[in-house]
Amino acid sequence: MPDLKLSLPERALLLILMAENTELSNPQIEKKYAPGLKLTGKNRQRLVDEKLIECRKGARNAYFFTLAEEGWHWCRQELTRAVPPNSGSAGHALYAVLGGLDRYLDSSGRSLAQVFGGQPELEQPKIIAGPPSPAASSTADEIEQAIRRAYRKLADPAGSWVGLADIRQELNGIPKREIDGVLRLMTRMQGVQIEEETNQKALEQRDRDAAVRIGSRDQHVLAIAP
Repeated sequence: MPDLKLSLPERALLLILMAENTELSNPQIEKKYAPGLKLTGKNRQRLVDEKLIECRKGARNAYFFTLAEEGWHWCRQELTRAVPPNSGSAGHALYAVLGGLDRYLDSSGRSLAQVFGGQPELEQPKIIAGPPSPAASSTADEIEQAIRRAYRKLADPAGSWVGLADIRQELNGIPKREIDGVLRLMTRMQGVQIEEETNQKALEQRDRDAAVRIGSRDQHVLAIAP
């Protein structure tokens, strides 16, 4: 999704729908949050057209909104964006909280949908006491270098897309959770791209199993600029 330029009220409404994680109408939003904060006309249609929200007309012709899948993805990206101009002190405080939420998601491996409901927590495997393996003791820097080495080995030509399933196969048993954490950090680095496979029908089960969850979507391929 391109970097969509949204107004402050539009941003606020998307974040409210994320936090509430339920269907809300214009009257409910105005009553609970602020008079005049609502989606109407071009603003409403724009968010619908961008597939950020789903909209229906309910009782008394009121519009009801829910956050769509692309809306969850937008909210995940918003956690790392700069504070919008003219946001005031409350806006700066909000984006400080959003930044902290982003760091929590990166470190815990959770998604927004798990934090705010609607997506179940994955059951964590039981840890069996014993001597740590060399892979388990790898630092984030070591894992990053291992990923880059695997990518250079597999990318033909340099800079092309490589499936994460093939990358993981080269990493000698480093736990998936540790690799996922480093991949999320690498998305912020210059020249690194991790994206969803556009041709979903081409994905094999190994590709789905190897995907890294970033925001609310599974990402399957990696490219690093030469």
